[in-house]
Amino acid sequence: MRLNATNGIDESLTNKQRLLLDLARWLLIVFCCLAVGILLGVTSESPLMVLVVLTVIGVFVFLCMDLAFYAIMLFLPFSFRYIIPGRGFEVQTPSEPLLGMLVVVFLVQRIFERTTFKTSASDDKKFPFALPITIFIIVTILSAINSPETLGSIKGAIRANVYVMSSFLTFLLIRSRQSLQWLFWSIFSSAAVAVIWTVIILIYNIDLWQWTSAYRGSPFTNYSVFGGYTAIFLLIVLSRLLLDRTSYDRVFWSVLLVIFTAGILLCFSRGVWLSLIIAVGFLLVNLSQAEHHKKILIIGSGSVFLLTLLLLPSASDLITERVSTLFDPQFASNRSRLLRWAQALLMFTEHPIIGNGYGAFAMLYQEDVALTGEYVAQFQLGVHSEYMQILAEQGSLGLIAWFWVILAFFRFGVRALRRIRDTFFRSLVLGIMAAELSLLVHFLVNNLLNGDAIGIPFWVLYGLLPAVVGIAEREVKAT
Repeated sequence: MRLNATNGIDESLTNKQRLLLDLARWLLIVFCCLAVGILLGVTSESPLMVLVVLTVIGVFVFLCMDLAFYAIMLFLPFSFRYIIPGRGFEVQTPSEPLLGMLVVVFLVQRIFERTTFKTSASDDKKFPFALPITIFIIVTILSAINSPETLGSIKGAIRANVYVMSSFLTFLLIRSRQSLQWLFWSIFSSAAVAVIWTVIILIYNIDLWQWTSAYRGSPFTNYSVFGGYTAIFLLIVLSRLLLDRTSYDRVFWSVLLVIFTAGILLCFSRGVWLSLIIAVGFLLVNLSQAEHHKKILIIGSGSVFLLTLLLLPSASDLITERVSTLFDPQFASNRSRLLRWAQALLMFTEHPIIGNGYGAFAMLYQEDVALTGEYVAQFQLGVHSEYMQILAEQGSLGLIAWFWVILAFFRFGVRALRRIRDTFFRSLVLGIMAAELSLLVHFLVNNLLNGDAIGIPFWVLYGLLPAVVGIAEREVKAT
């Protein structure tokens, strides 16, 4: 009898037995949720409340790692900021507590396996990006040496690295088509609901759609986060519809395409538009000659839609204004970016090896009100470029590790495409690579990894690519 590596379920069980076991596990979760609610009610006026939450989450994660992982994906766009009373420390609940506990359990298991069994993992279970990501994690923590507030930098680095560790968790837990389906239903269902919810709010606030205030009451804080998040799912759906020639419900996937396309159309971020165009171009380039008609269809549809918008006076004025300011150095947001980038370069010259410490830019940067205006100067939003932020805060070592992580990802994906023939898996691989490419292009003008809505999906994709390739190769060997 063999046990599944992710949840301990015997692979020899029948479908009915597995269904009963899954039902029992979900009933246990419901019972635990009720127990947590009662305990929280009893301890609501006491510091024990936080201890109760952490204890219950820890037990849940230890017993059901896979379900905890799916729960993070399910609740990700609806996580809310919770400030621990009396400590001034905030967490995104429930995504960060769950993910933090998962990382702790994962590390404990790895330490136990190494010290007890002293056996090396098979090639099938070796995470191909482990080395570059581990180096990136180490440099992020080491950079706190130069931070103006060492403790705060270390706390921020730990939080960021918990996001990074979700790549390891994804590779560990997604080992079969069944787990891939569970991941799809948990993350795509919540993403569709979050995007529909936001689209309704944006239509209601259509006069303010280019401002952050239009997103009040939605699951997202601003258009950059909303657009980046939506583009991930749009590209994966588009990739499957373009490339997958196996049997599946194309009507359902077409509905998903409409939902995420509507979200992108109401997003006012130039960075999102640019990154999406490049990512779609990447997909079209990878279409075979036999699918040349699909390229014509996509390009033609996009051109007709853009022409229609330009013929509408109200939409045409907004789009023309937004595009015309793309490279205007006098435009307010562009001017603010240039000032921040210049400051990041100056910070890099002070500590060029390991940087100024994670989160140090917000501590050190002071905007000149005379240059940027009072409205902009009241916010510390980072460097407005993930690459420049890494350069300033983690130095040249951090930037080298960052590019190593990126190159390893795309090198692995390109090599996998040469081996995989199944169109279902090819569509997933290309969709994952396109989604990651869109985020990396967007990161040129924004820093979004410090938030869970973008940070967690970004690193999950890093674990999902080799996980999908592994599933494809195991199925080929089995047949």
